Amino acid sequence: MFKFFRRDSATYQSLAASHLDRLHAYARRRVQSDADADDLVQETLIRGWQRFDQLRDVTAMRSWFYRILTTLWAEQYRTRRRRMELVPITRLEAHHDEMIASMEPGPLQALLARQTGEAVHAALAALPQDYAAAVELHDIEGFRYREIAEITGVPIGTVMSRIARGRRLLAGQLREWTKSEPARARTAEKKT
Repeated sequence: MFKFFRRDSATYQSLAASHLDRLHAYARRRVQSDADADDLVQETLIRGWQRFDQLRDVTAMRSWFYRILTTLWAEQYRTRRRRMELVPITRLEAHHDEMIASMEPGPLQALLARQTGEAVHAALAALPQDYAAAVELHDIEGFRYREIAEITGVPIGTVMSRIARGRRLLAGQLREWTKSEPARARTAEKKT
């Protein structure tokens, strides 16, 4: 079921083998499938082998394995969560790219000119906070890059990057808002 890549340590293999079933059960309660649990335990055993020389007390090996497995699971969870957060961002950037391909001047300015304040604020609220704050401070409140850097406590380069990406995201979000506006208007008419 699990394969050790370094077979020169019979001691490690025999010690680790006694923990496999419980590690797998623990991993299975944290992931989607048996295959994912197998992968997580396999990675735990690999990291354990790589750090086997750091283990001072063999009687603590069980908790040591659990700590490695929990750390790996947390890393994978954070990575998956970040990827899921990027899905809407990627979609919004695709909307922005569609708009730039058209011959309309200044997609963000054109959208802002057509939108109500409510739409702009709703779109800003839907963006990740770092990007929304940078765009709002620069494009709505009129702060300069250096002032925004002082307000937010990040370098000027980061401010410039957040403003550029935030504008793209805002344009995409406003595009979605515009597409769904007729449906919202019909819903409002039904309520009255």
